[in-house]
Amino acid sequence: MRRTGAHPRRDGLARIDLYLTPSEAERAPLGDRQIVIVDVLRSCTSIATGLGHGASKIIPVESVEEAARLAHTLDPKTCLLCGERDGRKVGGFDLGNSPREYTRERVEGATLVFASSNASPLMAGLLEGREQRLLAYVNVGAVADAVRAEGTDLGILCAGTTGQFSLEDAACAGALIGRLTREGDGVELNDAAEMAREYDRHHGADPEGILRRSEHGRYLIDLGFEDDLPVCARVDSVPLVPFLKEGRITAPGHSRPEALPTRS
Repeated sequence: MRRTGAHPRRDGLARIDLYLTPSEAERAPLGDRQIVIVDVLRSCTSIATGLGHGASKIIPVESVEEAARLAHTLDPKTCLLCGERDGRKVGGFDLGNSPREYTRERVEGATLVFASSNASPLMAGLLEGREQRLLAYVNVGAVADAVRAEGTDLGILCAGTTGQFSLEDAACAGALIGRLTREGDGVELNDAAEMAREYDRHHGADPEGILRRSEHGRYLIDLGFEDDLPVCARVDSVPLVPFLKEGRITAPGHSRPEALPTRS
């Protein structure tokens, strides 16, 4: 049952709104809410993995052209061009958008200039200037802890796929909402947040199955990236929170790259 009849608390996390596509986010009354971006396949997973393996910072940009221009202004010894178009690594880039590429050997100490099809235009375009946390299955617990600690109302924005709804992003948002509302403390949800939480209750025990059933997951399998799906489905395997502030993504409080768990 939707909890809009509950009496919201006067302080702390009283409301969660989920926006399922970037076009919804354009009209969203975000105000002074804390913002979480979700792109499970694969940007938020790869960014968290890169930071966990010691990347110094990640700079999201809206386009491949902007990425190339920015990289020319940075130290070529420590800068890596990263990202994709239509799921494939861009020609001339150092890394694509597979989390399996973001190894410690490749990224430790580096500045990553990151251009993806869906997430980075949202981060660096529509939400430019807004502080943002990045969510995927690999860090859902860490993001829940950070959101709960900040305490203010929350807007969750799904990156989607080419502007359309993505099952995996909504499902992962539902996992976060479930963790934030599990105790039934009267947090008010919009309809999309309620739907996502219910989906997680019924299907969230098998995140890899969700990714495999999703349209984008099937597309990545066809491209040859099937091995990315179990990596993206490993819940809480990268326990840090990528935080975008002033155009740079870092992981505050995470200073030991060796602490990132290794899983087979």
